[in-house]
This record gives sequence, structure tokens and C-alpha cells, in this order.
Amino acid sequence: MTTADRAEVEDFARQSQRFLQRAREYAAAGDLHQASEKAWGAAAHMAKAVAAAQGWEYDKHRDFSHVLNNAWELTGNDQIRPLRAIANDLHGNYYRRARFLNAQAIAADIESVAELVEILTPLTE
Repeated sequence: MTTADRAEVEDFARQSQRFLQRAREYAAAGDLHQASEKAWGAAAHMAKAVAAAQGWEYDKHRDFSHVLNNAWELTGNDQIRPLRAIANDLHGNYYRRARFLNAQAIAADIESVAELVEILTPLTE
């Protein structure tokens, strides 16, 4: 991996951590739409970091699932698939009315995204 490639991977991974922190802050403040989107962003940016490190394509939104399926196949870690679904559900919250959002579920889902980020981190090295 070139120095430029390594810098790209590190940028995505750092942004993932920033989004994860912001997701927790928004959840604590009761802004569940923003909490959900930031958690989704954390998962998406970590997937971008993995894609950059592994030489996989990630140019479009649809590539998120493709990258995570590749990560699942590469690692054999069966937690990746359900955690991928949780991240996608969080992204879907953006389109839901506030009264249908559940603060406890979103807080738990944010921690699931944190678990996903942790699982994916070794694939960025």
C-alpha cells in the first residue's frame, strides 16, 4: 500500500470514529435523526477504509453491502452481516417520522455500529 493509500485509509477510519462519537452525543441530546445518520456514517466510512485498504471498489452507496459481504467472506465473522443490517436500519431512520424512532433502540444500535467498526479495523491494516 502506498503512502497516499495509507493516508486515505486513515482518513476514513478517523472520520468513522468522529461520526461514532457524534452519534453518541446526538443520541444523548435526543436528536435521534442525527444520531442515526452519524452512526450510519461511522459504518460507511469504516467500510470505505476497508475498501481502500483491500483494494475493493466503494464509489456508490450500494457498495456498502458489497464491501461488508466481502469482509464477511474474508474473515468468516458471522457478526458482520447482522451488524451491516443494523447500520442500514439506522440510515433508514432518516426517512422516518420522529415519533416512530425509539431512543433506546437507537442507542443500542449505535453500540452495534461501534462493534462493527471494531471488527472491521484489522482489515484496514
